[in-house]
Amino acid sequence: MNETVKNSLRQNLIGTEATSDCYLCGKPGKILYRHCSDYLFGTHGEWSFKACRETDCGLVWLDPRPTLSEIGKAYQNYYTHASSNYMQQTRMARIIRVVLHSLSIYLLGLRKERKRYKCMYLDQTLPGWLLEVGCGNGKRLARMQALGWDVVGQEVDPVAASYVREERGISVHLGMLESLDVTEGYDAVILSHVIEHVHDPLALLKTCYRLLKKDGVLVVLTPNVASYGHRRFGTGWRGLEPPRHLHLFSRKTLCQLAQKAEFNSLRSWTTMVGAFGIGQASTSFVNDTTEGRHHITVRDVLRGFWFQLVARIIFLFNRDSGEECVLISTRK
Repeated sequence: MNETVKNSLRQNLIGTEATSDCYLCGKPGKILYRHCSDYLFGTHGEWSFKACRETDCGLVWLDPRPTLSEIGKAYQNYYTHASSNYMQQTRMARIIRVVLHSLSIYLLGLRKERKRYKCMYLDQTLPGWLLEVGCGNGKRLARMQALGWDVVGQEVDPVAASYVREERGISVHLGMLESLDVTEGYDAVILSHVIEHVHDPLALLKTCYRLLKKDGVLVVLTPNVASYGHRRFGTGWRGLEPPRHLHLFSRKTLCQLAQKAEFNSLRSWTTMVGAFGIGQASTSFVNDTTEGRHHITVRDVLRGFWFQLVARIIFLFNRDSGEECVLISTRK
């Protein structure tokens, strides 16, 4: 191995810290998976997950995990960057996906659910002032703005924040959420696939509570560790995503966390509306990744289609088997 390669490896190594006990209940965890790799974005290293031993808990977490100062290295090729080559597709795969995805939404009766999902289940809420925590590339903010919301984003990634400001013309607070201060609270705070990325999710929800006005609405979406997809794909499940996903919740543990943050009037359920994408990006044979580029083939698209069909059937009998948890709560 030459010196250039050695220097590159040293630069990409991520500093870690041990997290042997459950974040929610403090009890020791047991090893769930070892030697997991980042087949999506090519982050160096092998990673392990633990699961809480308590039957009343069941939280899953990464151990060891990247430190707060080092975790940025895991986002160098992340899809929120405009220059990311994430999910490259052949032309044929793209065409087949458009056809099969539209067909599955129609055949499985998911059009209404998909519409609600796209607007973060705020379709019955009058538009007002909305904050998206971890706004990424701003696609969701632009959609909510088109629906009449006054929107602002928060992001810790300067590349993503710059893209949203310059390309979408939307205001973004760059920095930790705790540093955001407003004189009047938000009508809605939304977090889509954010809470699983943070080191201290309880502190995050407490800050969301502070930023909401009275009767303001919190909406959280996160991968469901109790999903059919997790059972089906195991270490190849798209929702694991080491080393960026630090905590993985079920509907039960997500509600427990929200209650600790003083949220009440909780409504929670799981949804399988995104099962096509989960099935497509999950695999039992993690070998189609090169330098952080996950190549989508026709075979992947077909797997996503069939997975969504099966997931829909299972969901009819087990409403907690959806691929994502949804939590909605109002600040009283």
